[in-house]
This record gives sequence, C-alpha cells and structure tokens, in this order.
Amino acid sequence: MHVTPRLSILIACALLTACENSQTPAPVNRSADSQYPNPMDVIYALPPEAQPYGLDVYTAHCASCHGVLGQGTDGHPALRGLTAAAMMQRLKDYRAGSIQGERATAMTQAVAGLNDAELAAVSRYAGE
Repeated sequence: MHVTPRLSILIACALLTACENSQTPAPVNRSADSQYPNPMDVIYALPPEAQPYGLDVYTAHCASCHGVLGQGTDGHPALRGLTAAAMMQRLKDYRAGSIQGERATAMTQAVAGLNDAELAAVSRYAGE
C-alpha cells in the first residue's frame, strides 16, 4: 500500500490527538517571553564541551518531584505552560529566594547549586 504524504500527516495528527493527555495545558503567553533572557544565549556562550545537557540536569534535580516526563507527581505540579525563557527566569527567582510559598523552600533547595548554564539547559529541556 502506498501512503501519500497528506495521508501520513493526517494519520500522525490523529495519533497525536489520541495520545494527548486529557488535561488542557495552561495557556502560554509568548509575547511576555521577550522580557526574559533566552536560555540558549547562556548555553551557546560556553564552549561545546562545557555545555550542560538538559536531560542530565532534569534527571538529577527535577524528575523525582515532577516526574520523568514532567507530568507532576504526588502533589508536585506538571511542568506545563511556561516557555523555556519564562521557566529559566522562574528557576533563577527560586534560586535567589525571591519566590515565597508552599513549595518555594523545596524548589530553592533543588536549584541552589545550579549555575545559569544548568538552569538554561533544564529550562530548554523542560519548557514548552
């Protein structure tokens, strides 16, 4: 059977729709993203051998609370709705201690030892 490109796209869209989580993700305000630094600028400023991998940082510092796929676990929120730049800024705010609240202490401890490049890498990996 020969499958046309148009049919392939329709099948892929149908599969993605069927596999999509039933929860509606939070809306992303991409126009507000311009107020945040681009995480990739931080990463690209380093030599290639010093560039951290987002998956490694995420696995070591985030997955135990936010789940392997960022789906959230045991009352910890899913990582949805933030762009990479907004997520990086939020992580920097946690690291600085400027975010207060129920989970702020745990988040502050989780990111305390991470440098800007590691925050950029994990933001790029986990952000939308």
